[in-house]
Amino acid sequence: MGPLLQYRPLIGDEIRLLKVETVDDVECAANNAKRPSIACSLEHVCLPPTSKEAFIQQFKGNGGTWPELSEGHDTDALFKNGRDPHRDEGDSTEELIPDETSLPWRHEWGDFIALSYVWGHPKLSEGETPYSITVNGCPFEVTPNLYHALVQLSRSYRIHQGFKLWVDAICINQNDNDERGQQVARMRDIYQSAWQVAIWLGPADQESQLALSALYWLARESKRPRPMADFYIESSSIDLRPIIIMWPTYESPMKKEVYKALFYFFTRPYWRRMWVVQEVAMGNPNTPVICGNKCIAWNDVHRAVNIIAGDESRFGHAILESVRPLILTTWSFEFARDRLIKERDWAPERMWKVQQTMMRIQEYQEVEGPSTNWQELVRALNLARDSLVTEEKDRVYGILGIKAIADRVHIKPDYNLPRAAIFTNFASELMAKGDLNILRLVSGPGGHIPTNWSVDKLPAFLRNQSMAPFLLAILNSVTKGQGTTPISTLCNHNIPSWAVCWTCTPAPTAQLDGSYEADAGLGQSMPIFSPALASLTAKGVILDTITSLSACNASEVDTRYPLNSASSQSMYGDLEATRNAFWRTIVADTTSQGSEKAPECYAWLLDPKLWQSGVAGIYTHGFGLYIFMKRNRQLQLCGYTLEEIVFRPRKWFKRLKEGLVGESLYNPTEMQRESLSWAINAMAWRRLYGTSNGRMGLGTCSAEINDKIVLLRGCNTPLIIRESEGGWKLIGECYTHGVMYGEVTTKEDELVDITIY
Repeated sequence: MGPLLQYRPLIGDEIRLLKVETVDDVECAANNAKRPSIACSLEHVCLPPTSKEAFIQQFKGNGGTWPELSEGHDTDALFKNGRDPHRDEGDSTEELIPDETSLPWRHEWGDFIALSYVWGHPKLSEGETPYSITVNGCPFEVTPNLYHALVQLSRSYRIHQGFKLWVDAICINQNDNDERGQQVARMRDIYQSAWQVAIWLGPADQESQLALSALYWLARESKRPRPMADFYIESSSIDLRPIIIMWPTYESPMKKEVYKALFYFFTRPYWRRMWVVQEVAMGNPNTPVICGNKCIAWNDVHRAVNIIAGDESRFGHAILESVRPLILTTWSFEFARDRLIKERDWAPERMWKVQQTMMRIQEYQEVEGPSTNWQELVRALNLARDSLVTEEKDRVYGILGIKAIADRVHIKPDYNLPRAAIFTNFASELMAKGDLNILRLVSGPGGHIPTNWSVDKLPAFLRNQSMAPFLLAILNSVTKGQGTTPISTLCNHNIPSWAVCWTCTPAPTAQLDGSYEADAGLGQSMPIFSPALASLTAKGVILDTITSLSACNASEVDTRYPLNSASSQSMYGDLEATRNAFWRTIVADTTSQGSEKAPECYAWLLDPKLWQSGVAGIYTHGFGLYIFMKRNRQLQLCGYTLEEIVFRPRKWFKRLKEGLVGESLYNPTEMQRESLSWAINAMAWRRLYGTSNGRMGLGTCSAEINDKIVLLRGCNTPLIIRESEGGWKLIGECYTHGVMYGEVTTKEDELVDITIY
């Protein structure tokens, strides 16, 4: 072992770049395997901030092309019959490598590619020798994943051409906290200034080539006038209870192995790494996504996941079922998987929706002017909250370069600060100019549910049988008391209630992205922060008091719910007006896409059959409306019970007759399925509530009786707060019908100072 690499300090605008000098195959005696040796050198170059100016002349790599993207994919191998049904014989992916010999480099010192990768666990298998390269003649230990990335990149055309690499694990002295903080602050500049960002997913496995071919096919399919037209073979499923009904089912022409390959693609560790959110955001649609010796354009990945997300109940469902069938195959549609407490890693929000969100963040980097868009901010924040990190402080520092955050927050990474201080400073910076919407992401503890049986615990021969859900229901009903599972994490990190804890896991609720402006009639002013008291003071109005609460889930173990302390006359009018307010409340008056009000056709959600027997062919993971009704039928809302609002006062034998005859909804329209799916997702892990002034709403599962509903200047939704030691404690956001669009107006002298600790 030779001398260790000695880092020379960075001066001014310098960064370090890695130049791959030689890669030679040598015999590794320790494990009797070929392991190429990699010799590199580190260079110091000057990279001024935002140096990616518009170059008038052409240069090496002009256009950002990655020649390996032109290599073809075997799409015939995806299909059961061995033939791509939509193959375009005239579509050639061949692309000649441009002659750039005479072209200059962008910079006098050349150009570079920024590598985006996951470090990977450094632990080696028994008997395996550490992976290392040489840097400036000194041995330098690297993780296996980085080693394989360097080997593969060394074979690429651009590295042979002379492009250098920026690799954080090597180009930053990781043992120097001060340098680390300074370079982390420059990450946005570095990735933006790079000629290209290269995404390394990891070495190939037996499924990866099939996955990339499938993504390529889906991306190509997205360009057709009618994507996925005639893709499925439609048939019917029959249910004999209590009368014969049928609903459509669909068979895919693709091999099951394709869906399995896609499952493993989306569950690769890369997609859960904290830093990749910012790194991908600084790339472009032509960024190469490399897996083993195959690659695909980032834009093709995006096109493919849009197709999957648009056909989530079929194509997405097939991906999830390919590895571990959790529900019986005769169900045509599956709702609310994203809301599951367990197996969250299998939720669409942690699979193909990650790439969708990353692309939206990337596209937003090009928007000129300061960012004021709440949705763009929350996308980045939620990805950061849900990512995997080795250092919790990076949940803040790892996204400072994203435009929606960089336009609001101006803090320098300091790894010597405690985590609580970093999270608190981050929250106060986000709100410093009067935008208090970050308060909407505050989440408290939300109770417990039973630790139930799941399909994977059944004997193997029963898992795919049609009786599996019914067996689970019986097992879960007779084995109560087998333990409980918390809905969310109780935070003990000593931060004020108005600061989001990015470490603790919140309840898996759906984000409410309606075009709300509840504070529109309150005027504007800046909040006041007191570091000494760890308090936030803002102008606002205390609007109402919670007097009734539903269970946040039918299986919630706290038997007090539904909880009614008082009943008030509806402020919305008569029963029909209250029913109208109710259906809008359960969807938070928006859609799954957000940014618009719920259409009138969503009033279909008042159909009694939905609340009595559900929809045939749709599996809801226990979040169905009829399941909610069983637990909460006596909940008081605006002077009526939930049962009265949904069913209207009717004779009991009429409802009994409907239940016996069935009349289950079995073939709803696409819009009806969309409205039902969104209602189930919006309500999951939230509580319906009634108030002392006759309002109703949908709020956090942490809410309690006598909590207050408040409107604050700068926050576009109402918030739930609780009295605490001479001030208030923030509980979470809520939807309160009738106040979401600026209906509440007050004079300046009618506003009060609300201090939250």
